[in-house]
Amino acid sequence: MSIITKNWYVFYTKSRFEKKVDLALNEKGIESFLPLITVVRKWSDRKKKVEEPLFKSYIFAHADEKERLAVLQTQGVVKCIMFNGRIAVVPEFQIDGIKRLLEHKAESLLVGEYFNKGDKIKVVTGPLEGMEGIVQMNSDGNWVVFNIESIGKSIRAKLSAAEVIKILSD
Repeated sequence: MSIITKNWYVFYTKSRFEKKVDLALNEKGIESFLPLITVVRKWSDRKKKVEEPLFKSYIFAHADEKERLAVLQTQGVVKCIMFNGRIAVVPEFQIDGIKRLLEHKAESLLVGEYFNKGDKIKVVTGPLEGMEGIVQMNSDGNWVVFNIESIGKSIRAKLSAAEVIKILSD
């Protein structure tokens, strides 16, 4: 009896096909994850809150090799994402971190003398516990950036200073 290993893979979809692919994968019985955020869109006559993908044209699928090939045959899927010449596999803790980030509308990061731009920090409490990021500052205030190295993408979040500690460089 062989053990079937499932990994989180990342797939590139046609533009604006993310939700259709998510639905198709669910119909095939393949676990998928499409991180969505709510944004306000303005038209000339109205404003409306809409859900759109956090990563445009990307969807995650928890699959074994056979299911990974089935995902590639799904209408709207263009390719499996490669990183450093290999199929990108996203660690479970990063998928969990993205889910927690979306559930926990992160508040504000109070950067004081202890935190400086570029400092590496680790979240020690709350829904993002265990995730590591980098303090970044811009005109909107102070942010922590969480890198998802396996797909070469980043997520920005505002956190309370009480939720993070500085990681000392080696």
